[in-house]
Amino acid sequence: MQILQGQSSGFRFLATGAVVSLIITTFFIFGTRYSNDVAKYALKTSLKPAPQSCSHLSQSTSVNDTTWEFVVERDGDNHGLSDTQCRIAFPKLFVELDKSASLREGSRITFEELDSLEVEDGMVRGIIDRGELHIVDFGAMPATFTRGKATLHALHRALASFPDRGNLPSIEFVLTTEDFSNSEGPIWSYSKRDEQENVWLMPDFGYWSWPEVKIGPYKEIRRRIAAVDDGEVTIDGEVISGLPFQDKKKQLAWRGSVATNPEIRGKLLKAAQGRSWASIRVIDWDDENDVRLNLLPMEDYCQYMFLAHTEGRSFSGRGKYLLNCRSVVVSHKLVWREAHHAALTASGPEANYIEVERDFSDLDRKMAFLIDNPEAAQRIAENAVKTFRDRYLTPAAESCYWRHLIRQYASSCEFEPVVYTQENGKRQPRGVPFESWVLAGL
Repeated sequence: MQILQGQSSGFRFLATGAVVSLIITTFFIFGTRYSNDVAKYALKTSLKPAPQSCSHLSQSTSVNDTTWEFVVERDGDNHGLSDTQCRIAFPKLFVELDKSASLREGSRITFEELDSLEVEDGMVRGIIDRGELHIVDFGAMPATFTRGKATLHALHRALASFPDRGNLPSIEFVLTTEDFSNSEGPIWSYSKRDEQENVWLMPDFGYWSWPEVKIGPYKEIRRRIAAVDDGEVTIDGEVISGLPFQDKKKQLAWRGSVATNPEIRGKLLKAAQGRSWASIRVIDWDDENDVRLNLLPMEDYCQYMFLAHTEGRSFSGRGKYLLNCRSVVVSHKLVWREAHHAALTASGPEANYIEVERDFSDLDRKMAFLIDNPEAAQRIAENAVKTFRDRYLTPAAESCYWRHLIRQYASSCEFEPVVYTQENGKRQPRGVPFESWVLAGL
């Protein structure tokens, strides 16, 4: 995979009849690794007010949207919901983005700050201009080959499906396809810790596809998961019944590698050792026979009443799939945040998962309670379906999140990107349109 080198780029003319002095003060030329004689950005002529919270209703949306209600059967796969519909449907989805934006109210992101980020392996630098995605730089991805393309495809889908995309703000960003980022600069990442104030959460690659662990398109795995729980009608017209919750295996299922987080995952193995409620197996991904014998297709996890969730190097990509099941997800206390985590509820009548200590010291006690109280366990499982499969983990929610990320990130930037520059009297693009870039096979 080649690394796209940053290309020279040019001025995008202001749409107003600004006087020459305003143009001079608006455009600033910085020496960057691209070149040192053409501007790569324009300061915004006026800084926007404080970032909008997710309760704000977009003025560009039809008034009729204010009485609209989200219906998963009709709207769950709709990538083009309006801003107002997104906020009505997913009020808890944008918590982390609103927090990130609020942290930048007094110190907005500068071009120099963004430009300080070196595009290394597994990273992408891009521009969104009037709803169109351009790739400026792309680092080789020897360990995460498919993640970059999956993430960019999903971002492009969120843009292309939005009728009002031309009115989205223009931004320049850098994202990483690693599990996490330790960068000091403003970067988009799949996960973050609370103290990482410069990291902006984005949806992970699995919302497109995850072939390395034999998980296909997200919409397809959701269908297979729902078929286990609710049944389905095959292409041939055969009716296959779903698996009632109380008929599921009364065990806690987990399969995976301990190596990615031996401290946490090793303690899970120890806490479950010898317990009748445990179906815990370690997978050696380098051993084909071991993988063949122990790997569970993702939808088969839903045959178990209880599902263990553990962090890996940071987040664990399987988490969102488990929350699609009508099963009880049991997780240790999490320190790595993902886009949907604000919707997690661990206690009360709305509880949609079970939280245990990070050392799993209370796991046996809580498992005994769940097994002895199947009605309580089923309520938690039903809440998980209602909250996640039927709302916060729908394809519609993912695209809503991408667009809110764009808006909130833009509200925190003091500059707008320049897509074209004038160099040696010629108009030169800085990036490659996504549609052309992806066909180049890079």
